[in-house]
Amino acid sequence: MCEPDNHSLRWTWYLRASHYNPLKPNELQRLTGNVTIATDPLDNNCWIKIIGDTRSNNQWKENALVCHFRKNAYRVIKENIPGFYERFFKMGDDKDARHFKPRVYEVDNGTVDWGSPNVPVIPYGQYRFRVLIGKAENTYACWVANSRVVPRPGGHV
Repeated sequence: MCEPDNHSLRWTWYLRASHYNPLKPNELQRLTGNVTIATDPLDNNCWIKIIGDTRSNNQWKENALVCHFRKNAYRVIKENIPGFYERFFKMGDDKDARHFKPRVYEVDNGTVDWGSPNVPVIPYGQYRFRVLIGKAENTYACWVANSRVVPRPGGHV
C-alpha cells in the first residue's frame, strides 16, 4: 500500500489481532506476531507520520487524519500508544533505553491496550491507518492497520 516498488523496507511487522467482542467490550485485544527492526535503531532522530483514512459511502476517504512528527519518533510512540510500547518494546535491556534496537520484538497472544491519551476523540467508524517511520529522506517502515472505532462502554469519555 505504501512500500516503494523497487525494494522492501528495513522494518516490518507481522501481527494477528483478535476480533473485538461486543459482548465483552472491556476485554483487551490480543496480538500474536512480531515487529522487526532490521538495521537502524528507531530513536528520537527518526520521524513518524500517521495517516488515517476513513470508510464512507463504500469507499476510502484518504487523509482524513494526518499527524506528522518531524522528529522524536521514539518519544511519540512511548507517549501516544503506551500500551503498544509496553507490550513490545519495554523489554529487558531496553527498559531505560532511548531507542529501539535492531532486533525482532515478539508477542504471543499478549494483550494490548490501544488507548491513546494524547489523541482527541475520533468519530466512530472504520479506519485504515498507515504508519510511516524514517530518518531524513529515507523511509524505514510503512505499517498498515485496519481498525474500527466504537463507542466506549457506558458512554464515558
